[in-house]
Amino acid sequence: MFRRFLRKHLPRREHLHQRWYLRPFHALLHDPALWAVHRKGVARAVAIGLFVAFLPIMPLQLLLVCLLAVWLRVNLPVAVVVVFVNNPLTMVQMYYLDYRVGTWLLGRDPVGFPDELSLQLLVEQTTRIGTPLLLGSLLVGLIAGLLGYLVSDGLWRLSLFWRFRRRSRRQRERLENL
Repeated sequence: MFRRFLRKHLPRREHLHQRWYLRPFHALLHDPALWAVHRKGVARAVAIGLFVAFLPIMPLQLLLVCLLAVWLRVNLPVAVVVVFVNNPLTMVQMYYLDYRVGTWLLGRDPVGFPDELSLQLLVEQTTRIGTPLLLGSLLVGLIAGLLGYLVSDGLWRLSLFWRFRRRSRRQRERLENL
């Protein structure tokens, strides 16, 4: 069930090979492991996508998740779709969570919002905010990736269990009707 859903909605390798802007990467994208829809590959792709989504490198997230997916040989389309959890609507909340976790780990007080904005104040606050934000994003990303792996793997196993149960129920009904 879950596999059918993914195969129906994710782009196919052949479709992406026709794109002119992906031709330089044809050799990398030829690996069948990047397109295989199986439980471990999808669960690992979800973990990688969630980890990268919490990193505060917004314009480079897509590139990083693609590189990690190719390097670790996990399902590339799933990893790319999951990284879009971080989007303009959720970005502020995710980075604020990262920052708060980082200040908690470092034992610092969070920086308040300034009354006026200036370039000098922005540079000073960026250096003061950077360390907690980076530390928090690594920890929150690791936790989110682990939870994403466990949840996606568990849902996949649960769908297999339901499918097996439904199939065995149908077989019992057929035998009873004979």
